[in-house]
Amino acid sequence: MKDHPITIGIDDSPFHFDDASRKTSLIAVVCQGTRLMNVLKAYITIDGNDSTSTIIHLVKQAEKHVQYILLDTITFGGFNICDLATIYHETHKPVIAVSEKKIDLDGVKMALLKKFPSTYHEKLYKIINAGNLFEITIKTAGGPSTIYLHLKGISLKETKSLLEKICIDSKLPECIRMAHIIGRAL
Repeated sequence: MKDHPITIGIDDSPFHFDDASRKTSLIAVVCQGTRLMNVLKAYITIDGNDSTSTIIHLVKQAEKHVQYILLDTITFGGFNICDLATIYHETHKPVIAVSEKKIDLDGVKMALLKKFPSTYHEKLYKIINAGNLFEITIKTAGGPSTIYLHLKGISLKETKSLLEKICIDSKLPECIRMAHIIGRAL
C-alpha cells in the first residue's frame, strides 16, 4: 500500500423527511493521503433506493485515480441503503463502510418493518448482504479509537493499515470527515 493512498469518501448532507423535493445530497471527497484533491456532488432520494447507483456514478467520475471507496455507514438519506457488493463489483475498488457506533440490527429491523411494511425485505437484504460488522481499534493523534466496519474486496488487516494512514485526529477517515463538513455547509 502506498504511503498516500487515493480514497473517495462519501457522506450525505443533512435533510428533512418533510422536504417537498424528497432529495438530499451525497458529497464525495477525493483525497490523496489526507490532502483534498476533488469534491463531487450528486442527489439521492430520501428513503429511496438510488444510493447504490449514485455512489457508483460518483466513483466512476474519479475512478482513474481512486484506489479505495469509504462510506459513512451503508445508509444514506434516511433508509436509502446501499448495496456494498454491487458497488464493489461495478467499480472493482475495495469498499469500506465506517460506523462510529455498533449497529442495533434488531432496532433497524423493527424500524424498517414499521416504515416499509411491504418492501422492508429488500432493504434488510442489503444490510445482511453487507456482511460482518467488524470492530477494530486504530491509532490516531488523539489516541486509540474504536470503529465498526463492513468490508468488500479488502482484508481487515489491510483496512486497519489504510485507516491508520488516513485518519488524523478523528477515527473517521479524512475523506469522510471532509465530506461530512462540506455536506453540512451545503
